[in-house]
Amino acid sequence: MSDKAAIKEGGKKGVDLQGVAAMGGVVFFNLAVDVPNGDMALLEKVLEGANAPVDEAAEERKGGAGDLAKCFLSAGDKQLAIIFHLPKQLAADKGVTLKEWSAAVLAPVEGHQVVEESEEIMKVVSPQDQDKGRFPLKQRDDAINAGFAWFREKGLIPAGGDSSDDDVNYAEAAGVEW
Repeated sequence: MSDKAAIKEGGKKGVDLQGVAAMGGVVFFNLAVDVPNGDMALLEKVLEGANAPVDEAAEERKGGAGDLAKCFLSAGDKQLAIIFHLPKQLAADKGVTLKEWSAAVLAPVEGHQVVEESEEIMKVVSPQDQDKGRFPLKQRDDAINAGFAWFREKGLIPAGGDSSDDDVNYAEAAGVEW
């Protein structure tokens, strides 16, 4: 796959996330992405596409999620690649740190290694290891579910009672695939 395809996937995800944030106030997301296939360089391009400023003159809206917290997870044949982006202002507003969010998401991901970390970004890989039962696809799904549970625990997504009148599926919006 190419950088262009990864940026395009990120741009589409960015618009989707911005839409969910506008509808329901959800600003934290853990999402599976397909194009990178476990490649960190391509996963960085997905984040770049998601965070790109929206070009209002463009035929198709892309990006616009630079102010939202997101964790993109890409499972490939050889490894799981994960990139977190937690904007400084959002971290301060919500009282959440990149360390605690990443710890929750990565808890079920045995064998993961942080390859780069800054104030707003963390990059993590977890190599496949059949002998130890570490499979990227399973780890990706376990990490997304662990992150979603943490979002609920921290009150970062609505609790989802039956009394709600809206039709937003917050689990789906936050990246949980049933």
